[in-house]
Amino acid sequence: MILPPVSRRSLLGTAIKGAGASLGSYLSFPTAQANYSMAGHTELTTLCSDLRCPRGIGEACRLALSPSESRPSSLVRAILADIGSPERPTSNELAHALMKRSRADFGERRVVSVDGWILSLTETRLYALAGLLSDADVPTA
Repeated sequence: MILPPVSRRSLLGTAIKGAGASLGSYLSFPTAQANYSMAGHTELTTLCSDLRCPRGIGEACRLALSPSESRPSSLVRAILADIGSPERPTSNELAHALMKRSRADFGERRVVSVDGWILSLTETRLYALAGLLSDADVPTA
């Protein structure tokens, strides 16, 4: 059986929707919270952990960002500030806001070149965070 080609955008959208659908609201992982999350940001940490981003992609994205965004807490703050996240979004609300912000990044020319790929700033931050979380062996749902 031959499968139709899948675009990177649809793959990202599917991954975010799938992770969002598989999560319950306000999941809590002690390791993730202790190391990477601030109060109210567990959903983003969990969503990025569920992406299971390969370390190479996460590292390339992290290196493409400014050094001030190299820590997980900085990435979490930047991502949530950009989407105007309420204090306690549901996982579905968060996934929708991330997709919407990622699309808007292109219209606003907020893009980053990562190893020849042009990614939205939001995508780059998400993959960088997901890569850092996989490095730390944070438990996933």
